[in-house]
Amino acid sequence: MTATRAARLVAALSLALAFALALASCATGATSAEEYYAIGMAYYELGKFGEAEKWFNKASSLKKTMNASEYNLGRIAYETGRYQDAARHFERLLKLDPSHIMALKAAAYTEIMLGNLEKADAYYARVALAPDSADEGYNHALVLYAMKRYPEAEETLMEFNHDIRNNKETLLLLARIQRAQHKVEAIDNYALWLNANTDPLVRYEYMSALEEAGYYTRAIEAGRKALDEFGGDTETL
Repeated sequence: MTATRAARLVAALSLALAFALALASCATGATSAEEYYAIGMAYYELGKFGEAEKWFNKASSLKKTMNASEYNLGRIAYETGRYQDAARHFERLLKLDPSHIMALKAAAYTEIMLGNLEKADAYYARVALAPDSADEGYNHALVLYAMKRYPEAEETLMEFNHDIRNNKETLLLLARIQRAQHKVEAIDNYALWLNANTDPLVRYEYMSALEEAGYYTRAIEAGRKALDEFGGDTETL
């Protein structure tokens, strides 16, 4: 963290605390909600999640800051590795606001961490993806691929990643999805990925795709390159 960033965060905390003190003598339910939330955000920005959680819990009991506080409680739980708690916070928020896009995305991430791919898929299906939400398209496609729903994974990836062949993560995922469907296009996409990247395991996948398609000469050549990239360690293959 830079000195400027740290100073800004300390200033934010100081302002939030000053705001709370200024309102303390005349606090109504609404102003109390605002001061609780402001202090919670200041502590959150400082990375003091325990303190932030305490104030967000207070703010979450008041209508005006209920939804925002519930979301931030979920974020804290996620960032501290308490994924079950995070899932509960996001579920509670989505009962209050079923179309909360950030909560839907966060809930999907959390369910992936918990290994609940069906739930993650259900959350992604509810996300009204914006045209530029390529990352969300990739994440949903990755979930569908893990669930072996290959045609849906390919459709999702192609729909939301318009520059797919210039992004190595999406290109490799596309190749793997296509190979799982025994599509010959997988070979070209593996080759395109390997033109710009080096990974013996991906090279081995490429060799296997070539072999499956009956391109044995090219498969042998790819296998040799894979061995070179492995450093000649045939046991690794």
